[in-house]
Amino acid sequence: MVNLFFRRPSLWFILPALLCLAGSLWILRLQWHLPPTQLFAAADSLPLDALAVQQNTLPRMAMALLAGGSTAAATTLMQQVMRNPLAADSTLAVGSGAQAALVLATVFAPALLLHGTPLIALTGSLAALAAVFFLSARRDLVPLTVILSGLVVSLYLGAVTGILMLFFSEETRGVMQWGAGSLVQDSWHDTLHMLWRTTAAAVLCLLLLKPLSVMGLGDTQAEALGIPVKKVRLAALALAAFLSANVVAYVGMMGFTGLAAAAAVRQAGIRTLRARLAASFVCGGLLLLFTDNALVLLKHYTAADLPAGSVTALIGAPLLLWLMAKAPSRPVQTASGHIAATLCASPLLRLLPLLSAVILLFALFAGRDDNGFTFDSVFFTFRYPRVLLAAATGCILALVGVLLQRLTQNPMAGPELLGISSGTALGAMAAMLLFGIASGSIGFWLAGVLSALLSLGVLMFLNRKNGLQPEKVLLTGMALAALSDAVIRIWTASGDFRIQQLLIWMSGSTYQATPQSALSVSAFALLLTAATLPLHRWLGLLSLDHTVAQAAGVNVARARTALILLSAVLTASATLLIGPLSFIGLLAPHLAFLLGARRPKQQLPAAALIGAAVMTAADWLGRQMLYPYEIPAGLTATLIGGAYFMAVMRKM
Repeated sequence: MVNLFFRRPSLWFILPALLCLAGSLWILRLQWHLPPTQLFAAADSLPLDALAVQQNTLPRMAMALLAGGSTAAATTLMQQVMRNPLAADSTLAVGSGAQAALVLATVFAPALLLHGTPLIALTGSLAALAAVFFLSARRDLVPLTVILSGLVVSLYLGAVTGILMLFFSEETRGVMQWGAGSLVQDSWHDTLHMLWRTTAAAVLCLLLLKPLSVMGLGDTQAEALGIPVKKVRLAALALAAFLSANVVAYVGMMGFTGLAAAAAVRQAGIRTLRARLAASFVCGGLLLLFTDNALVLLKHYTAADLPAGSVTALIGAPLLLWLMAKAPSRPVQTASGHIAATLCASPLLRLLPLLSAVILLFALFAGRDDNGFTFDSVFFTFRYPRVLLAAATGCILALVGVLLQRLTQNPMAGPELLGISSGTALGAMAAMLLFGIASGSIGFWLAGVLSALLSLGVLMFLNRKNGLQPEKVLLTGMALAALSDAVIRIWTASGDFRIQQLLIWMSGSTYQATPQSALSVSAFALLLTAATLPLHRWLGLLSLDHTVAQAAGVNVARARTALILLSAVLTASATLLIGPLSFIGLLAPHLAFLLGARRPKQQLPAAALIGAAVMTAADWLGRQMLYPYEIPAGLTATLIGGAYFMAVMRKM
């Protein structure tokens, strides 16, 4: 029976392997004009064009296989340890750490770049990993704590990187292009280094296979069988981070490769950890090699040079969508447990309305001018549109976070995982770059709304047969988001001068707020908050189990549809107003839970107040910290909220 089970999934790899082989032979036929026996002849005996093939084309193909396979294996390892289908190679903030280190070196210490970017990127990756372990160490590396620590560190470093890129856009353009991922090689040096590191990681992984397989049953069962859970989890996380860090250091960000390959293997029905790791490595390597071969051929025939890391999502995401549409539904086990909330509601929870009002008043009447810090009512006229807009969008995104995390029972769920946010941003960007439509105009809004509706339509259509199962909806949303993000990254790396204006909008700036739009959005946010509060019963039952909810009289399919539609509307509205933010919607629900708001009826209003207060404070601080210059509210909110959240997690 086992043989029959594995025989069919093995066929899934034959066609990709044949396509990769055909593409590689096609490229060699175009570039190699000597007998095949001389492919590995001495370098000094080859003409220049043949030397380029030997030292560039061949190591590039090998690097694609190694980088894609390592990324996919790291993702599969992460998902096994975290017991979460949304965990990816980026969960440990390795990529964000590498990018932040390169940006900091480029801006403040360019002499360090002489030692090579891989060393700097690897140092940044290890520093980010150390921060994640430091935050989650006191909770014994519980999966949920590690996931949230990684997300917070990643978002925090992303905010730092975003701020530096806004103020030093010319200096960091090369890092932006590196972030899109490139497999170009000039010798076998990096490829061979990657090979021996991957081999060493594979040997270590073999030693962890048995305890990791047992840990898949749960920590309690594993400890009862004598497995040192904490040590094994630490070793597995470090190994996954090591694989990801090597890929990022040598070829940059490979985006969606790992998640697409791991999800494809899971949908193929391969169950044992050993088989899934091997299949993920093969699938990831073939996916990246196929993508890069296609890009090499595209450049040969059209002179178009596109980054492999971003374009991989254009191939991997449709593959994942097709697999999820065809494969039967399977239950997905997620990491159990919650971050400990207070048994009784914290005093701060009761003071949230007062605290939010104080922050609102302070943001309206306090500020800096040429004479220094002052309180003056004259600020009110200029401030209130931006303050109201920031508060309204913070409230909206926080509500979406509560809805999705309760609906899916997944702590990593947030507004951006539906794909609506990225789809809206892509539509708005396309309107500006392709049709010259001004930001904030009617055409800009119309393009964003249409793209949001299109993203929602695709999401609902692809999940119509599975009853909108939460894990499938989120994976579909992530695939759609990856498609949109790939196009956005390609445009961002193109060097178009209009990208700078879009980067400001995408980082969460309120500078386009008008009195009419602010008042309308505030009223809209209040109405939506009132509309979500009666849904607390649905959320409470669905967060337990769909069987329990159905037994209690809830029409599960109808409830899921209503909650997903409402989340999509809220996400699209907030994205058009202030850009594709993610931090508030992801972490405001957790902050509310930490303060003791454990039931949906408490968590919804508490998260809404937290989101509004953090965004209002961030908008105000962004105008004061570097006066007269301004930091967008979205980036400042990540800096403030991320610092507070990390401090709270460390004290638990």
